[in-house]
Amino acid sequence: MLKQAIPNIFVKDFQAALAHYTGPLGFRPLFVYGEPPFYAHVARDEAILAIRHVTRPVIDHAAGEALLSAFVEVSDVNALHDSLQTSGAHIWQAPRDEPWAMRSLIVSDLDGNLICFASNLAG
Repeated sequence: MLKQAIPNIFVKDFQAALAHYTGPLGFRPLFVYGEPPFYAHVARDEAILAIRHVTRPVIDHAAGEALLSAFVEVSDVNALHDSLQTSGAHIWQAPRDEPWAMRSLIVSDLDGNLICFASNLAG
């Protein structure tokens, strides 16, 4: 039985990224590992992301315009947008209705990772 997927977000400056995810993006640290720290799990409600330090970018942004690092389903994307906007998060794409019956919002982190948050339009 599959239980949960935890997307890995690759970052160049681990401490700055951890501060960003636990600050403007509203996640809380579940654990931070390494000396010096290089890996962590952060959570917001039931969603968990892994943050991993790398020495160079691992996503070739020239390969496509909107390459997502993670997709997180949420109950109310509009409320999340308001919260993220107030906290100073970088909104890459404001909430919009998608043809696949979801309303999506995309934020960008300090390394240009795109995180999509979306809620079902029917629910």
